[in-house]
Amino acid sequence: MRITPNQTMLDVAIMASGTVENVFMILEANGKGITDTPHVNDNYVIPQGMSNDITTLKYLQQNNVLIGTGDDPNLYIGIGYWQVEVDFKVS
Repeated sequence: MRITPNQTMLDVAIMASGTVENVFMILEANGKGITDTPHVNDNYVIPQGMSNDITTLKYLQQNNVLIGTGDDPNLYIGIGYWQVEVDFKVS
């Protein structure tokens, strides 16, 4: 599974199986830990044998839902997010 912007490991588990309960199986299959952050375009192996929530998976697929609940600070740039005297100086 290819990682998209703002995806956390919980997002990956839901997108792959319909439930967050499989997050540890996915982490183990990829040699990652719970504190590791997935990076855009990383390719994670989704192991066989996970219990899937078919209803959730169908909904996500039928509605083209892409879950990305992470907070990428690189996305928050520009004057709408800058703070006076922190990100830019007023003279």
